[in-house]
Amino acid sequence: MTTKNEMAEQAAEVIGAMLLRLHSETGLPLDCILAGAHAQVITMMTTTLGGPMTAHCCEQAAERVRALPSLEAVSLAFAEPAGRA
Repeated sequence: MTTKNEMAEQAAEVIGAMLLRLHSETGLPLDCILAGAHAQVITMMTTTLGGPMTAHCCEQAAERVRALPSLEAVSLAFAEPAGRA
């Protein structure tokens, strides 16, 4: 039997692929797609779970990601310096 966590992981994989496909097919900037997706997810969570539970979930997620760098920041940190100083 598939657990809710397993189903959520499967859904996350599909949604991630759909967002990347939307980006490649429309040319919309990824940050705009993510902002729109975020707005939709928060709205749907609020109408499904209610405001207090949605806020709780968002606060927990914020704590887990607050200190994480972007891929761009990581790439710059590990990039070879060009030229000489």
